[in-house]
Amino acid sequence: MHATPVPSAVRSYLFVPGNRPERFAKALASGADALILDLEDSVPLAEKAAARESVACWLPTVDTDLPIWIRINPLPCTSHQDDLRLLSRVRPAGVVLPKCEGMEDAATIDAELGDIERHSGRPQRSVLLMVIATETARAMQLIHTFNQPTPRLAGILWGAEDLATSLGVRSLRDTSGRYLPPALRARDAALFASHACGVAAIDAVYTKLDDAAGLEAETRAHAALGFTAKAAIHPAQIAVIHRALQQSDDDVTWAQEVIAELHDGAKASGRVRGMMVDQPHLNAARRIQLAFLLAQAKTRSASREQ
Repeated sequence: MHATPVPSAVRSYLFVPGNRPERFAKALASGADALILDLEDSVPLAEKAAARESVACWLPTVDTDLPIWIRINPLPCTSHQDDLRLLSRVRPAGVVLPKCEGMEDAATIDAELGDIERHSGRPQRSVLLMVIATETARAMQLIHTFNQPTPRLAGILWGAEDLATSLGVRSLRDTSGRYLPPALRARDAALFASHACGVAAIDAVYTKLDDAAGLEAETRAHAALGFTAKAAIHPAQIAVIHRALQQSDDDVTWAQEVIAELHDGAKASGRVRGMMVDQPHLNAARRIQLAFLLAQAKTRSASREQ
């Protein structure tokens, strides 16, 4: 089944620690396309209850169309159930499941969210699910189970920081900052899984906060592979990510040429810039054009809000 993700207006997901409510409003004004309120790694165990309360108190007061997600604690940690109880008080766009070890974990959360929706009278699968699918060695062994479109699943995010811990090493980058082979395998596995499932392919966070050039280069390189968005850990990273994900003028022009040459599908094949083009090229051209139009609309909307 062909399930390439449809281009989305969401290019950036900004993580915000749930125990730092003073940062919530700043994150909302950062220009990020979506927020992820974090109840997991950025929150010490002793502060998790307070973080839940901060999220529960703030989220209902927010008047925005911005998608706001909640990263819960992982399975089999029982505190994830405490996190899900928040849904009786708030209505996020969805939940993010970290350290997800295959489709079975995703199915467990899907069932738990389904129970919450039934008991609260909400439409079924109105709460979306994003999984971080590469954070443990076992997750890497099971990521192949994400192999087809699945109800509720809306995105797959990869990450190398927790995977390094799982492998017992300090980092999965070399001294020059380039990813080592295990991280590249995780990145590529998440990319293929996302496209197989037809969901957003979300690139990992870039942890060097003062390296805008490195962030931009990595975002561009991974977008060229097929990632459709990137996660961020600081508001200053958002503009860089958006700039890096912007379609190049040449890409947009090529897409227009392909669509014109093939009469938007009325013609089976043709010639553009000395190369044969056919249906796969037309599909790619349509995706480039749609992504460009969505980015333009996002920019106009941000300008009006300013």
